[in-house]
Amino acid sequence: MKQHRIQVGVVGVDSGQLIICDPCYIDSEWQHLPATEIAVTHSGEFNYQGVCCTTSLSETGCGQLNYKLGHPGVGVACGNFGGDGVFPVYVELDAHGQARRLIVEFH
Repeated sequence: MKQHRIQVGVVGVDSGQLIICDPCYIDSEWQHLPATEIAVTHSGEFNYQGVCCTTSLSETGCGQLNYKLGHPGVGVACGNFGGDGVFPVYVELDAHGQARRLIVEFH
């Protein structure tokens, strides 16, 4: 089956990290914490401090983000790609035009 890749946009990074999530969970699952709160969260929590812990404490620099109830699946965080910048984003389509992969080129 023939596949082809097209650029669909770019993503800007200013914290050296990216997350992949369904945007419908941002309002219901994102845990808004005061900016002054020290990182008392745990790796995997769906908030900025949790993302930072997930990317800095993981052996790979990437990891699972969890729903408020603690089960996995709300998103994935990655911070192991070299830092800030603007990175191209591609979608790989199959012969029927269905998206099969989303690719962010960091280098």
